[in-house]
Amino acid sequence: MVDYNSSKGLRHFTRVRPEKNERRWYAISWGPMLFGSWGVVLSWGRLGSSWHRRQVLEFSTSKEAITEAEAQVERRLKRGYKPKSGRF
Repeated sequence: MVDYNSSKGLRHFTRVRPEKNERRWYAISWGPMLFGSWGVVLSWGRLGSSWHRRQVLEFSTSKEAITEAEAQVERRLKRGYKPKSGRF
């Protein structure tokens, strides 16, 4: 389980469905940014590929960032992603 009250965090997920030729990964990280704001970074791509995409969401407080990180984790779980420890 992740401690969302910590100053920063990272969660990895994968979803593999061979019948649909689907091998995806997703990462959600959160923490303080350079000038005092807070950020949630969403990264995703295909397992085994060097291609990936990234989106940075910026918030004024840690509570807002953590709330968004929790919502993103729940969204991935509902879409069939499985939690994975470590890197891909």
